[in-house]
Amino acid sequence: MAATGWKPGVRNGLEVVELETPASTCTIALHGAQVLGFTPRGEREGLWISDRADFAVGKPLRGGIPICFPWFGPHAGDRALPPHGFARTRLWRLAGVEALDGERVRAALELTSDPTTAPLFPHPFAARLAVTAGDALELAFEVVNTGDAPFAFEVAFHTYFAVSDVGAVAVRGLGGCPYTDRVAGGARDHQDLGAAVRFDGEVDRVYECSGLVTLADPARGRAVRIESTEAGSVVVWNPGAIKARTVADMSPEGFHDFVCVETGNVLDRRVTLPAGGRHETRVRYAFGGE
Repeated sequence: MAATGWKPGVRNGLEVVELETPASTCTIALHGAQVLGFTPRGEREGLWISDRADFAVGKPLRGGIPICFPWFGPHAGDRALPPHGFARTRLWRLAGVEALDGERVRAALELTSDPTTAPLFPHPFAARLAVTAGDALELAFEVVNTGDAPFAFEVAFHTYFAVSDVGAVAVRGLGGCPYTDRVAGGARDHQDLGAAVRFDGEVDRVYECSGLVTLADPARGRAVRIESTEAGSVVVWNPGAIKARTVADMSPEGFHDFVCVETGNVLDRRVTLPAGGRHETRVRYAFGGE
């Protein structure tokens, strides 16, 4: 049985923290506090990284679990600002790593406001991401308002799950939930009760929903249980064949190999923090059989 522990490392030029437990291995980059891999023992990698991903500090890295903060998608007031905020392109500080119970390891990373973030987001804040690896992968993202005035923010775990083929998988648990269809220009709709989300072309939907969602991949014999806390949004995304050809850091056929099921608080579910307030968004990914 593997020991529980951690070690620093380097992946494609980026500093990483490698967590090891009896049940899994996990790799986290300090760049963006981005989880790059989570592999249950004896199973295939659970996350997808583009074969054209840009491993460079200051650049978005396509794949794994980027952190979208303090806004999601294009900035509502200034389209010149970076999509999905700046947290995913900053170097975070490793605050500590601890073994919890002989079965799990937790790494904590921190990002705080400074003179370089103020022109993008003029609010003092402290953000902390805790990544726990064990028989499941758990993430907890805490934001603290360290200023003297309220502010609003969005956050999402932009998780890229590795799949057998996008056309063979289904996302279940969103039946009855309202959603914004970003492919249809922001049109509003509802998921039919009992209906799974399937992929035939581009899908980009922001659901107002919380609780348990399942990504079923029968061809791989895997189902990922996605359980969230203090999160009101689930984003389901895959670019499809046509849009994938326009994405520079993805091969034209790369869309077959992943599905994004993102947990967070975005659009109308954004969070407003009073001065001194704090909010924590949590998600747990359990990889198991069908």
